[in-house]
Amino acid sequence: MREIGVTDGTLAWDVVDLTLPWLAAPSTVILHHGLGTNADIWSEWLPRLALRHRVVRFDMRGCGRSSPLKPTAKLSLDLFRDDVLAVAEASGAQRFHLIGESFGGTVALFTSATRRARLLSVTTISSPHRGARMRILDGWQELADDPESMRAWSERMMTYRFFDGAASPVALDWFRGLQDRTDPALVRGVAQLVRNTDLTPLLRDLDLPILLIAPDSSPFVEAELVSELHGLLPSSSLQIFAGTRHGLAFSHAAACAELFQTFLTARSVRTTS
Repeated sequence: MREIGVTDGTLAWDVVDLTLPWLAAPSTVILHHGLGTNADIWSEWLPRLALRHRVVRFDMRGCGRSSPLKPTAKLSLDLFRDDVLAVAEASGAQRFHLIGESFGGTVALFTSATRRARLLSVTTISSPHRGARMRILDGWQELADDPESMRAWSERMMTYRFFDGAASPVALDWFRGLQDRTDPALVRGVAQLVRNTDLTPLLRDLDLPILLIAPDSSPFVEAELVSELHGLLPSSSLQIFAGTRHGLAFSHAAACAELFQTFLTARSVRTTS
């Protein structure tokens, strides 16, 4: 992983470039994970994207190998958007496709609305555009700063993210281990930020190719909410996966990655930056 400096810390990022040598100016895809994970959740996406795109991953601030939050940190969508743009600059991408899962998708939507010229397309997976109705976040801001509290939070999250058998036991154990180490200050901060977010005015009539991928059984982002978002966006496509929960981007990585490629082809989205 490489490292870049951003406001109040550093971000860990890397680029995987296995693009076919006869492709002229292949595009860049930036992957933004959500809360409680890190850039490695995209591992099964890489072999399906890397022959046609430069793939850039990074650990969101406060996660993985990026620097932890400072006690005085004030989280905002502008801050997370600027992190995306910092990674884009570091990777040399003037324009790029942006894929985000869960909170990463919310950041992607905000980036599309406020920095439209930088994006070729946006894909969100299990992502809300407004958070006032997400009652399941109640109580997150009371999480204590101790490992026991976070392990209990992580165990609940595993049931919210995955049905039994959604992925191999070893993969789910690895995922649980990531969540166990999540910074409770980040959980509290992101929960408050999401609850106070309503992107509806910014997204209305946004003219950009957008792929919305949603599970049918997420306790956080109901399919009805994603359908509402689809109605706001005239250039969006919606795919709901039956029998899946919030962790769709991890449990169904191959299917989601292939859907993204199909979307670009069907919509004739530019694949060069």
